[in-house]
Formats: sequence, structure tokens, C-alpha cells
Amino acid sequence: MPNIQTELLYYINNTLQNPFLDQIAPIIYHIADVKVTLILIILAVIISWKLKKDKIFKLAALCLIGFLVSSLFVGLGKTFYPSPRPFMVLDGIRLAVIDNGYYSFPSGHFADTVMVLSIILMKTKKYRKFLFVPAIAYVMILAFVVMYGGVHYPIDVIGGGTIGLISAIITVSYLDFIVDYIINFLNDPRESLKLLKIKLRLKD
Repeated sequence: MPNIQTELLYYINNTLQNPFLDQIAPIIYHIADVKVTLILIILAVIISWKLKKDKIFKLAALCLIGFLVSSLFVGLGKTFYPSPRPFMVLDGIRLAVIDNGYYSFPSGHFADTVMVLSIILMKTKKYRKFLFVPAIAYVMILAFVVMYGGVHYPIDVIGGGTIGLISAIITVSYLDFIVDYIINFLNDPRESLKLLKIKLRLKD
């Protein structure tokens, strides 16, 4: 007997199926792909540093660290809860997007997206009121797309969102100093190493 989760998945994947969504869903899913997200973050880090945009560099570097944290949690989730994707085990579920992955929980696409948007909202207080609604709208659209595509259950989306938010909080609250050190090192490597040696000596 189908539970609420599978009933919701069938409704989104089957009942709401239409040609327009079949065309747009793969595009949105591809944009949120883990590899695409990582490449965009790395490009932002490189370009912002070349243009001497320290604030943008710090934001992009935090997202890169957050990506590593998020990937760790997602990897642990897929290792300890190896759940096959819906289209692999449920009759009648259509695969409407391209995805070669096997494990379903949690959604890496959703985790990384929530992580990046959360870090941006946390670190851009000045523009938060302008970014908040578009960010939430995009998150909701992506949540719909991963289920419409038949590659994730609702619980995968909830798990991915939780991981993304926790990863952002950990990164901003506890790993912010790493980016500051990187910036100082790139600006003045000798002075940064000298200060690091002094700190290590004080600890001893």
C-alpha cells in the first residue's frame, strides 16, 4: 500500500506530467548538478581573486568549503542509508531527467543548492531582503524538479535541505577563519607564515 511519500511522488511525477515540464525539468536539474555547482564556485573564487574583489572572494571561498562539508554529509548519508532511486524500484515512475547515480538519499543537488544559497544569505545582510524571495523560489522549484524527474523521494529533499543548511551554518560559524587565513596568505605569504609560527609556539 502506497504511503504519503510515494503518493506525493506519483502525483508530482505522473499526474502533473506535461510537455513543458518535460522540457524545462532537465535544464533546471542540470544547472543544479553537483559538478556544475563546484565548477561555478571555483570560477567565482579565481575570477574574484584576479579582480581583487575580496568580499566576493571570501563568499565564494566559503561556498567552496561549504561544498566540501556538504559533500561529506551527503556521502555519509548515501553510505549508511543506501536507498535506490524511485524510478528504479517503483512501477510507473518516469525518469524525466538524466542522472546516472544509484543512491537516492539524500539529494546532493538539493543539499549543495541550499548550502550555497544559505551562505550567500548569511553573508550578504545588505542584500538579503532582495535575495531571500528568489532564493526560496529557486529552492522550491528545484525540490519539485528532483521529484518530477523521478530521481528523489520527498524525504531525500528534506534530508538534502537539512544537510545543506547545517553545512552552511558550520561553514559560516566555525570555518570562516580558514578563508581569512587564505586571504592573508595570498596577500603576504611571508607574514602569514610568520604569524602562524608565532601562534604555534604560543600553543606549545
